[in-house]
Amino acid sequence: MPTTNEEIDDVIEELKWGHPETRKKAVIKLGRIRDKRVIPHLIDTLKNDEYPYTRVSAIQSLLWIADPSITEAILHIAETDIDGLVRKTAVEALGSLKNKSVIPRLNRLIQLEKDENIKNIAIKAIQIIERG
Repeated sequence: MPTTNEEIDDVIEELKWGHPETRKKAVIKLGRIRDKRVIPHLIDTLKNDEYPYTRVSAIQSLLWIADPSITEAILHIAETDIDGLVRKTAVEALGSLKNKSVIPRLNRLIQLEKDENIKNIAIKAIQIIERG
């Protein structure tokens, strides 16, 4: 697992130039170190990587770090990503974060989302958040 700045920088480079599977593995490595310094790189990957499984892995890695600063990026992806699996994972993540401030936007998502499975997950996420 990368721990030095140089090792972390090497993994970050894999995010930029690697094959989709390499990028996916890189985001997992970055998440496992649980270092807040990698959050901007994971959010950038979440917003910009074309490979859905890399974006899903970025969400999971951000959850491992569990810093409040990740909430808005994950919420944005839940609302806007074109891939259903990515949106589903983002909604589940929001439930895990238990940040009550996202409830109004999850309610809005429930009204606008076409995928019934994602709607149901959003309802469950709200219930989890409300239970605290």
